[in-house]
Amino acid sequence: MSEPAPSGSSLFDEAEANYLRYRGFVNELQSTLSTEDWEIGQLGVYGMQPVECDEAGQYRFDLNRSIALDGAQREAYADTVEGFLSDNDMSPRRSVLGEDDQEGQLIQVTVRDEGDFSLLLVEIRQDGRVRIAAETTCWPGDRDELSTLLFHGERLGAGYLPTDVESPADPLFFGITPGEPQFVRETSATTETPAP
Repeated sequence: MSEPAPSGSSLFDEAEANYLRYRGFVNELQSTLSTEDWEIGQLGVYGMQPVECDEAGQYRFDLNRSIALDGAQREAYADTVEGFLSDNDMSPRRSVLGEDDQEGQLIQVTVRDEGDFSLLLVEIRQDGRVRIAAETTCWPGDRDELSTLLFHGERLGAGYLPTDVESPADPLFFGITPGEPQFVRETSATTETPAP
């Protein structure tokens, strides 16, 4: 008989350890290419929100980041990514999609079902745009309960998670404090004082 899935503080603690480990790894990978700000894209792939797995009672995390780099260096970027993954006991697979003369030619470095990842994909376009997509393995625990423990029912787009950019050098955190959004962006609207 299998052990029951964690719940309550045990679920939170295990999920935090899983999250910090996988995000730390992705941040290290990003840092091999650039420690500048990477675009998040959309809130749903920030990487902290638990996603339901096919098997009930399990969750995973999904993350996407992208950055514009020098297209002339894309082979070197792919070499760097492959080297980092190999040095971390993974077996990256490199492929090239499209012909040399196509504007959309793409180099992909992929790892499947290794470490904390069911998929870790790095795409490097000819124009230098690099995208990292990570889908973690599934861990035991109820996604809805974990989401409640992390976010307390708050609307995440209200400044609780970054929505535009994040550097791999930024400190990692797990969960939010209700009523204390940390990523509220100032609006650039100015108010004019009416003339007397």
